[in-house]
Amino acid sequence: AGYFEAIAYSGEDRQRAAFYQDNARRVQLQKQAGDVDAYLASLAMRMTLQPFDETGRARIAQLINKSNQFNLTTRRYTEADVAAAQHDPAAFSLQVRLTDTFGDNGMISVVLCRRDGTDWDIDTWLMSCRVLGRKVEQAVLQELVAQARARGVTRLVGTYLPTEKNKLVEDHYARLGFAKLDDLPGGGTRWALDVDAHAAVDLPIAIERIGLAGEVAEAA
Repeated sequence: AGYFEAIAYSGEDRQRAAFYQDNARRVQLQKQAGDVDAYLASLAMRMTLQPFDETGRARIAQLINKSNQFNLTTRRYTEADVAAAQHDPAAFSLQVRLTDTFGDNGMISVVLCRRDGTDWDIDTWLMSCRVLGRKVEQAVLQELVAQARARGVTRLVGTYLPTEKNKLVEDHYARLGFAKLDDLPGGGTRWALDVDAHAAVDLPIAIERIGLAGEVAEAA
């Protein structure tokens, strides 16, 4: 009856076993390193950032529809919705990939912002739990801030909508320096960050941009 048919089968799906094996090696290295900063530096992480495109569309939609824990709003979108966002001049999108000394982590984060005046409303922000603790969210935020400034956006507005599975990110915006705006019905919250007031910090991640303003930024 088609109950077990996948809508899409991506390169990341084919490499899933390798992802788990590489992650086990990272955990072992972390235990040996002891110092978190030394461990992160030893990973030689490189993050690739680019807007939504045709090549990544199936994987983007897959992540949007299956990510539950590190997902601020758990809004679900089809590939057609992803394509519409890609071509919407009022939207800003990011697909984020990460490699390190152990290999390719694949696509590990998806972000979608929608413009409202001089605000960017963060409609969707999700991330793979396998890269937690590696300062990836800070790197993504710094890119959002830089791209917002370049486009005359003065404020990022983020929403947390609670589910049974995403309590992990309940304090996500607070940890990143956002100020709370509102408490929402059902336990949700809204947060804001003044773009001009946000100060970038050195992170152990080299940044490569494809189709975005800015040069390659080497890791600290």
